[in-house]
Amino acid sequence: MKLALRQGAGVPGDLGATLAEAAQAIDAAARGGADLLVFPEGFLTGYHVPGLAPGGLAGVEEALAQVGAAARAAGLAVVMGTHLDRPEGLRNAAVVFGPDGAELGRYHKRALFGDWEKATFLAGAAPCRVRLGRWRVGVLICYDVEFPELVRAEARAGVDLVVAPTALMAPHDRVARQVIPVRALENQIFLGYCNRAGAEPGLSYVGLSTIAGPRGETLAQAGPGEESGLIMADLDRARIARERAEASYLDDLAGLRGL
Repeated sequence: MKLALRQGAGVPGDLGATLAEAAQAIDAAARGGADLLVFPEGFLTGYHVPGLAPGGLAGVEEALAQVGAAARAAGLAVVMGTHLDRPEGLRNAAVVFGPDGAELGRYHKRALFGDWEKATFLAGAAPCRVRLGRWRVGVLICYDVEFPELVRAEARAGVDLVVAPTALMAPHDRVARQVIPVRALENQIFLGYCNRAGAEPGLSYVGLSTIAGPRGETLAQAGPGEESGLIMADLDRARIARERAEASYLDDLAGLRGL
């Protein structure tokens, strides 16, 4: 699989302009041979939207349908970060589309970060795992990845790749630089961590979108801060098997007494 991450911010508050930017990224990723393209947390709607309340996300479902159509036209799978206005309340979400444009699943962020998220969104309660060809892909969002238990649950469920739309802000660049490679290594899986760039009210994003491999190696990393762009890496499932043949954390953990 060739994985692509689109570091950027869209145009918060302008769905049309954001969709145009997304379509350009989808086209560029397809021309680069990508099989899966991941966008950042809240890319479609903006992430930090002070005062966001139910009823404040008009047009998002229609915009998501257009993302699916763009995925179908390009023939690649897409994970789009967006806020959703659901009957039960607002959700911080990632929506997964297959290469045929069909919606494969919606993940609602489970670990809400900070006072604003906790006051604005309802926390999710379930994983989202999809199959793309021979690959099993799990979805998390931003702060979720900082909990080793959530990533370990994906690995135990047989996931080969975890993708995580994120909005990692200053001064927390240590998450991209240190935590992401360790999460990949300790679970012997691939991890794609796709961050925003630039700034929103009161927040500056650190960039550093990262694709990490099962040895904890960095396969690709975007630039810091303001830099927008596309990064890609070729992923080989055989590398997971090779790592686990030497010493499998999952198998050896299962044999430990008292755990």
